[in-house]
Amino acid sequence: MSHTMPRYSFFRKLTLLCFIITFANTAFAQKSFAPGEVLTYKAYYHWGVLWLPAANITLKVLPNENPNFLTIKANGISFKRYDLFFKVRENFESTIFKNTLLPIEARRNAIEGSYSAQEHYRFNDSANTIDYNISVNEGKTKNSGKIEKADGYFDMLSAAYYMREYDFAKLKLNQKIRVNTIINGKVYPIEIQYVGNEACKDNNNKSYMCAKFAASTVPGTIFKGNEKISIWMSLDSAKIPVKVTSKLKIGEVNVELTGASGIK
Repeated sequence: MSHTMPRYSFFRKLTLLCFIITFANTAFAQKSFAPGEVLTYKAYYHWGVLWLPAANITLKVLPNENPNFLTIKANGISFKRYDLFFKVRENFESTIFKNTLLPIEARRNAIEGSYSAQEHYRFNDSANTIDYNISVNEGKTKNSGKIEKADGYFDMLSAAYYMREYDFAKLKLNQKIRVNTIINGKVYPIEIQYVGNEACKDNNNKSYMCAKFAASTVPGTIFKGNEKISIWMSLDSAKIPVKVTSKLKIGEVNVELTGASGIK
């Protein structure tokens, strides 16, 4: 395998693709997931004529020491055979209110080859602000600030779990919803379109009836900005992300569910 494969931006997007689904702010109690749930995924990169297994992704729901909160975690790990020339370890953690699913705090710790980053976000619901601190490459570059008028904003991980409480039956075909999501200290309006229901298979060839969505992308090193991320969510009570696919500037990525345990 050539070492000219796209670098950290690809792997970073790989670990984020499962989290990019979310909807507008509506308060409701958490019903579709509970502490003890674990979802696992395998990510593939389409490079030339080959589909290459690239990373494993794990999502966990955990109890919090405060009974009013939940902790959710996501880990993205590149396969060991790639570590010699490009090691990737992505760790996301969010604390959310159990009754509204809105985020309280979010962290990201990443190693991507010679690049490293630590991100910390605090969501102040009463003041509608987000305080953030970002440190890159062991503090060589630092960025901190406050985002005002941030009512209903999400980090990527809390957004994905919030989505799972949405009533898909209320969606109209081709309905579009725009959501503000904070990434790298900046707010991006992500547009999501419901495109209908269809069967979808996971990595184990198990078939699910799913609601399918098309999410907009943010122009940058990986996306041109006109691509769509396709997401399939199971139509059962758990609303599990079963599959995510997207074309990139170079190649294509495919993330498939490999396991689900502790389903509520």
